[in-house]
Amino acid sequence: MVWTFGATLLVALALAVLAAIGLWAHLLYWVKRLTLPLEYSVEEVLRTEDGAPIEIRRVPRPDGAEAQPDLPPILLVHGLAANHRNQDIHPDYSLARHLATLGRDVWLLTLRSGRLLTRAERRSVRFSAMVRYDLPCAIEAILERTGARSLDYVGFSMGGMLLYAALGRSVAGDRVRRVVIVGSPGRLTTPVRLMRFLPGRLLPGVPLRLMARSVAFASEWLPTPIHHAVANPRNVPPGVTRLALVNCIEDIPAALNADFAAWMASDGEIRVDGERVLDGLASVGAPALFIAGSADRIAPASAVRAAFDAWGRDRPETPKRFLVLGRDFGAREDYGHGDLAVGAYTGVELFEPIARFLGPDLQAEDAPGPETGAVALEAIQTRQPTSDETAPMPDLPAA
Repeated sequence: MVWTFGATLLVALALAVLAAIGLWAHLLYWVKRLTLPLEYSVEEVLRTEDGAPIEIRRVPRPDGAEAQPDLPPILLVHGLAANHRNQDIHPDYSLARHLATLGRDVWLLTLRSGRLLTRAERRSVRFSAMVRYDLPCAIEAILERTGARSLDYVGFSMGGMLLYAALGRSVAGDRVRRVVIVGSPGRLTTPVRLMRFLPGRLLPGVPLRLMARSVAFASEWLPTPIHHAVANPRNVPPGVTRLALVNCIEDIPAALNADFAAWMASDGEIRVDGERVLDGLASVGAPALFIAGSADRIAPASAVRAAFDAWGRDRPETPKRFLVLGRDFGAREDYGHGDLAVGAYTGVELFEPIARFLGPDLQAEDAPGPETGAVALEAIQTRQPTSDETAPMPDLPAA
């Protein structure tokens, strides 16, 4: 029998198909194993004024948690390449559920960028569109459903950047009572020098959702430079990275990628409609708590500080605070970017200061005064974590 080229090609194709089926089955297995569904008392899809779908979710208060009806609802807004699970990865490491346990009415927003998008929907995912439509739509919907006149806003990374741009443009200042900014740069920096010379229109979308799910099972076996760029691996509890990659990470559409590339290619200034976003913060009067990680390579403390300095610049009476989470400032570890959401000690070092700041009255340490160093970090040193709070996370899927 003569072995022909055609037969060789058929065998090669058959092997390729079998390999593809095996990889797909492998992906499905790990996605199913690492998917952690969480319950919400409200899950609703809204349509913005320009027709884009966004989602709001209400976090249930646990049994026994006494409601605080005199305090407004809290809206948590996620960052780039993430969805609403950004600050709700696991009940034991969730700012959203920490606040709900204290009786607060907590809502999560999924921006248009945080959904599984169709090809047509991807074209509408621009930073300016989320400023103009997504934030006001979500805020007004939550105020309508709760009967509140204003809410407290917690923005992580891009979630804070969107509020920088929205205040005074699409969101009236009196709709926000207090603001917490977590790792949200006021000015962009990039360690990749080539980004400065690559035209934004040439940048494709980034299929992070598939990439993250494909490597989730092995993501904690060996820390790589990518791990250190995104978070401090020493400060992320075992199992959390895998959960985040499967439950939280979403694609970055090309249009949104181009927005960020354009800012980095110029002077790093965030602009909407040609206007510098930071200039619009000078007259803001809402009390604000800014939190940065000492080892954050995505939003360095200096970049977050740029927004802090601009916040209420023309209103010196505006209460604001700037906290750096790092070992030099009293924290257990130097915080990177991702661990500002799911760090091993966030319960004491981040969640509790946020809860106090969003309480009924501003405490003495929240008044204007020294903003950096040990004085500013008194809030995270009020007590040390107990053994229960620092123990490894329970019930996480093992690799």
